Amino acid sequence: MTEAHAPAISSTAPALGRPDLAWRALNPRAWTTDTATELAGRIGPHAVDEAIAWIEGQLSPVPRDAKRRGSWARAMDERLRRLAVKVSPGMSPAQGEEWRKVMVDALADLPAMVALTAGKRALHVPMQFMNEIEPAIRAAAAQVIAERNLAIERLRLLAVQMRQAGLPRLEDRRSDPLTAAEIAAMTPAMREMGLKCGAITQEQIDAATAATTEASEGEA
Repeated sequence: MTEAHAPAISSTAPALGRPDLAWRALNPRAWTTDTATELAGRIGPHAVDEAIAWIEGQLSPVPRDAKRRGSWARAMDERLRRLAVKVSPGMSPAQGEEWRKVMVDALADLPAMVALTAGKRALHVPMQFMNEIEPAIRAAAAQVIAERNLAIERLRLLAVQMRQAGLPRLEDRRSDPLTAAEIAAMTPAMREMGLKCGAITQEQIDAATAATTEASEGEA
């Protein structure tokens, strides 16, 4: 569903160039805290920050420099061309070109990648008149922005949950070791993350598991 830096998102796999964690955050059906934590553990200590940065990049404004702005304008022009053919196939080439120029300028107030994604989504919106195209694109853009903001919040919440579980990033690692009780309270995915980022060792996990087992047997 996003473009430029990577191909469109599929419903089954992350697109080339997109951090896997960002893909999961953008796809609620693929998101659970445990799977996201496990994935972050495999990627490394900066996985969450990198995923957030990637999604925030999708909300960047249209570039100001001529070369990059020109690339965006050409991509937007192509989306508008297809929309014009759908709604008004009889429009003359001269009229269509002038209309697209005006529309490219009008939509330049949207985030660059959001505008491109919204332009593609709007193609699936039923329309009869040309003046319905811009509102359709802007409505789709609002939805795209909401999706990105929600994904960022998912990732920020994941970072908080990981810190609360005693799995800080390497540069923020606390100096005192985690207690057996803290390790025992972790989910398997959290423990895996701890091993990957160096917050805990397998020996600590084994000791915490043994202590929990002994405590349970003592209560029985």
